[in-house]
Amino acid sequence: MEDRQIKVLMMVPNLRVSSGVTNFVMNYFRNVDHKKVKIDIVTLSYVESPYIDEVRSNGSEVFFLGPLLEHPVKHIKLAKKVIAEHDYDIIHDNIILKSLPIMKYAKKKVPVRILHSHAINLGETGIKEKINRLLLPLLLKKATHFTACSSVAGKAMFGDKEFTVIPNIIDTDDYIFDEDTRAKVRADENVSKKYVVGTVGRVAEAKNPVFAVNVMEEVLKRRPDIEYWWIGSGPLEGQLKSCIEEKGLTDRIRTLGSRDDLRSLYQGMDVFFLPSKGEGFGLACIEAEASGLPCVISSNFPPEVNITGDVTFLQLDDDIDTWATAVINAIDKQTDRGNANRILRDSPYSKAGSGNSLTDFYERLLSEGEKK
Repeated sequence: MEDRQIKVLMMVPNLRVSSGVTNFVMNYFRNVDHKKVKIDIVTLSYVESPYIDEVRSNGSEVFFLGPLLEHPVKHIKLAKKVIAEHDYDIIHDNIILKSLPIMKYAKKKVPVRILHSHAINLGETGIKEKINRLLLPLLLKKATHFTACSSVAGKAMFGDKEFTVIPNIIDTDDYIFDEDTRAKVRADENVSKKYVVGTVGRVAEAKNPVFAVNVMEEVLKRRPDIEYWWIGSGPLEGQLKSCIEEKGLTDRIRTLGSRDDLRSLYQGMDVFFLPSKGEGFGLACIEAEASGLPCVISSNFPPEVNITGDVTFLQLDDDIDTWATAVINAIDKQTDRGNANRILRDSPYSKAGSGNSLTDFYERLLSEGEKK
């Protein structure tokens, strides 16, 4: 392939700071050589985000198509316009299915079209899963290559098709444990004399929020010195808040919504907890480990997230008592939070060399296409 800048259109649902898919994209965005790879970003919807200015300050563009189901004509028109007015070498789709219109136009013009699986299911409900499974073959035909965040996510989405695992990465330096940061966060949140169990994730069925509250209800019965945070937003926020209110736990369980100080909040926690019904990978667990936190998670996370050896996996059909005991044991466990970060730094999930790896991957795909 000739020595020139590769032009990539990266697709994400939105640029929300708390989105795992968005952070996957932004972590690679920060580590590529922008002289070699220009990454523009297209999203389904606009949300306020510091990432918009960050992307634009690096000479890239951000496009907002609008929600497909709410404004289909506008969405399709803008999708066509984005492809027509730019000469992209690669389109990297991290949305799946709602990307059908733009992938349709990309098939006529963009030589490399990547589908990237970040999940082990195609819908938050059984009905959505069935509908999306019926639509998936249409999208698969529009792609030239397949990638995934883990082997589990790849097999769930692509079956026997060949795919490449692109590791979710983080900047481990951002998560180095710092006592001063911890003290400030805990003072600001008024938990200086408490232990904090934290969940970071979208408030959606896949993250199992009601079960999480049931577990924490038992934990809080046993330990008056614990507070629980759920950090993230999503369609079940109302249900989650109602559940907490019905149990009379509003003074001990807090829903913090989407936050742009997530790295600091990890410092203020003592345990990371997430009983997901399904995870393609689980970047929040990696971030928590890099912050030195013991983690109590469901066995629906892929086993490779246990990098530090301080991750406890439980089955969702284990009883509430078993889950509560695991959370309390994690709180009582003494850990070297700085050492956990050092372990992450030497793992495939560290940013070190990641930009070059992605660039090499893109160059290889383009070179293979030119040889055909």
